[in-house]
Amino acid sequence: MYDSNNKRPKRRLLHTSDVHLGAYDYGDGSEARDELHANFGRVVDVAIREKVEFVVIPGDFFDNARVWDDTLEYAAEQIARVEVPVVITPGNHDHVGPNSIYDRFDFEKQAPNLRVMRVPEGETIALEELDVEIWGRSHTELLPDFQPFVSPPPRGDAPWQLGAGHGHYIHPKALLHNSFHIREDHLIETERDYIALGHWEQMTRVAAGELTVAAYSGAPEGLGEGSQVGGRVLIVDLHEDGRVELQAHSLGDRPPLAHEDIPYLVGLPIEPDNQYDRRHLSGL
Repeated sequence: MYDSNNKRPKRRLLHTSDVHLGAYDYGDGSEARDELHANFGRVVDVAIREKVEFVVIPGDFFDNARVWDDTLEYAAEQIARVEVPVVITPGNHDHVGPNSIYDRFDFEKQAPNLRVMRVPEGETIALEELDVEIWGRSHTELLPDFQPFVSPPPRGDAPWQLGAGHGHYIHPKALLHNSFHIREDHLIETERDYIALGHWEQMTRVAAGELTVAAYSGAPEGLGEGSQVGGRVLIVDLHEDGRVELQAHSLGDRPPLAHEDIPYLVGLPIEPDNQYDRRHLSGL
């Protein structure tokens, strides 16, 4: 077991999500399709420029399971180009199970640095050469009440323990009818050092207790009409003293955002007299 009193190895990762490759494969969106692809190429450029040691993508890397074959080939080519380990935790758009996009194409052959989580009950991927373990649950289309962080396993033995998941963080202004709930207490219970979140196009840090840093990277490109979100990725520095520090890098020419400048949300507490909270938000 790792002794938390010792210094940890310094590590750097890139966190992106909701790339939605293939969103414009059908219809008349060839220009939009080219730009969406180019934006993921820019994500890889940032990873290479910033000398990250691994990449985490918590869901919706692909928009659907019907994307064109050349979209799959482009994705594999870009993942291979980054050269460091890339870990994907599939989301609701690129789920695992029957008809999964990840069963259509031999990603392991084309991009041997790619690791895809495929176990809805949860699994840990060990990057042993980096002293990092990443735990997460993959989406399927069979679990409408899926909650990615309920009842996590204990911390593992590696010095750095990360989580990755795709869902909707419940905060005071959240739309409670949305699916795939993530609560602050769920994140606290993981006891992970950093939790990479996906599902929101808006980059946001979220409350996860005093010992855990958790954030949505936002999308490289917002897909909503007239969207003003997206266009950044998170560089995550894991420091020797256990601190986790974020920096948001633009895919264009905007200056980076420091950790404290990234928007922050507090979670919605469970009220004992609120039946909705007790039945639907507590994970019971």
